[in-house]
Amino acid sequence: MVSIKDVRASNATFKASKDSLVALFVGATSGIGEGTLKQFAKNAFAPTIYIVGRSKTAAAPLLEHIRTSNPGATINFIETEISLIKNIDKATDEIKSKEKKLDLLFMSPGYLSFDGRNESTEGIDIPHALRYYTRLRFAYNLLPLLNASPSPRVISILAGGKESVLNFDDLEFRNNFDGFKAAANGATQTTLAFEELAKTNSNITFIHKYPGFVATGVVERLFGTAKGIYSIPAAVARYVLVPVLNLFATSPDVAGERGLFISTSARYPPASPKSEVTGVALPAGVELAKPSITIDGKGNGVYLLGESDESTPDAAVMPGYRADGSSKRVWEDTQAVWDRALGRSG
Repeated sequence: MVSIKDVRASNATFKASKDSLVALFVGATSGIGEGTLKQFAKNAFAPTIYIVGRSKTAAAPLLEHIRTSNPGATINFIETEISLIKNIDKATDEIKSKEKKLDLLFMSPGYLSFDGRNESTEGIDIPHALRYYTRLRFAYNLLPLLNASPSPRVISILAGGKESVLNFDDLEFRNNFDGFKAAANGATQTTLAFEELAKTNSNITFIHKYPGFVATGVVERLFGTAKGIYSIPAAVARYVLVPVLNLFATSPDVAGERGLFISTSARYPPASPKSEVTGVALPAGVELAKPSITIDGKGNGVYLLGESDESTPDAAVMPGYRADGSSKRVWEDTQAVWDRALGRSG
């Protein structure tokens, strides 16, 4: 694990650097994303920051906070509904028209719900789109800018190390929908897709992190979606159990400090670095993280991290999925879903 003391030492070193970075935050108007965005904006030297969200008006206090914390920052808010693939394409086209590189892509949108399948106009379950399909579309579309960065990084905050068995015949759970199994699918799909992308983009670091229990309000909102006979125990859990759990939860501010650390530390190098400098130098006693795959002493540049930014052990399903080429299968299915969605968009 990486102690919060070492995290803060690394972040202080980052603040003293003079690298002018370009970063994109998706899902950063609340929770872990917001905490990381605030830390990045406060500590980065003259950064260019893109934030994609649904409402610029609702985000106004956050944008003002960022500008106040770093007057040298250039802030760009792209207002759009990020559950739609077509909107991701428009947003990334805008960024590509303005920038020559992208150093950081940090993604954490999504929510949990007891509701049934909730399809977008593109035919994708909205929570699953947010946790997987649109996140990967951002990464895929922005590969040219990421590959132009000296030390690029793609981060998805979800459930690294929590991978489980996939139903390859129904990766979207269009039949016999189960929201929690769909969420588990998203975690496994993310890891396999990152490992597939890393094969042809070896100078990019890909990080899939499980943040643990962070007091973001997501659990309270989950219990608020319970209906019928389940609404009463859900209300008890929401107003009695969750406040107790929150006493032991990580705060969004501390989660943001850790978000900045994994976004900037040299602890997570890509498979084929462009130079010896791949991020902020490691604090004394902190070692390089273990990548998800190592062959002949060379890592693949993909990192599955736990709540203290440690490399997680392989989930039981992963060795078999790597051996049978499941990453390619997941990636091909992902592209097919995108094509179908865009065909429905007109």
